[in-house]
Formats: sequence, structure tokens, C-alpha cells
Amino acid sequence: MIKNLVEYFDAQQEFYLDKVSYSRIETKAQAQQHLLNCVDRIDADVNEDVVKLSVNRTIKFEPKEIFELTVKYGVILKLKKEKINEYRWNEINLADEFAKNGDFVLQNIMSRMTLLISEITASFGQPPIILPPLITLKDNQD
Repeated sequence: MIKNLVEYFDAQQEFYLDKVSYSRIETKAQAQQHLLNCVDRIDADVNEDVVKLSVNRTIKFEPKEIFELTVKYGVILKLKKEKINEYRWNEINLADEFAKNGDFVLQNIMSRMTLLISEITASFGQPPIILPPLITLKDNQD
């Protein structure tokens, strides 16, 4: 694990909304209880001195009813010139590194994502779904 991951990147970060997908699911008979599933995925791609990090959050219900929502945010991070040669960045699982030690950038993404999800779910007739602005990852991320 890379300690103090924040020290390897310039302070300037370029955030962007990459994808929003909302699908309302109509069913004839609705179940009495629904299980809300929230799945997050982090992807990271390094190219010379730039890391493109993206977080994808999917919200869906079991049984498959009500709606399915996917939101994806990204951020472009520039590696500091004086730190770029300390690691072989292409050989590191950066998604895993950011999941463990990337709060300096993930907090911003997750706050944006939480706000957008609550606004979308409120606008389609349901009470807003307000999730904590935290990453929820499985232990074995693929």
C-alpha cells in the first residue's frame, strides 16, 4: 500500500460527471419488502503523468422492481513531476490503492454522487434515497 497517496498528486483535481442512467421498472404485483443494493466500483487508468479515476455506483432493488440507477463520476489527477519515478504506476492496482488510501479525492466524488442520487430519486416520485457519502466495496473487487 502506498502511504500518503495524496503527496504524489498535484492539488488541482478535475472532476466530471461521466454517466447517469435511471430505469424505472414497472411490475404488476409489487413485493411487500425490498432489499436495496448499493454497489460501488473504482477504476483507475494511468497514462504517463495523469491518473484518470472513476467511481461507478449502481443502486437496484431485490426483487428487481421500482428502479435501477447508475451514476459514474470521474476525476483527472496529475502526478507530481518530482514523485513520478518513485513507482512503476502501470504495475500498481491504483483502484485498490485509492479504495484504501484515497479519501483526499473520493470524499469529493462521493459527496457529489450522494447529492445527485438523492435529487434524482426525489424527482421520480419516490422519497429521496440519501446514502452516506462513503465507498462500499466488496473485499474481492474484480
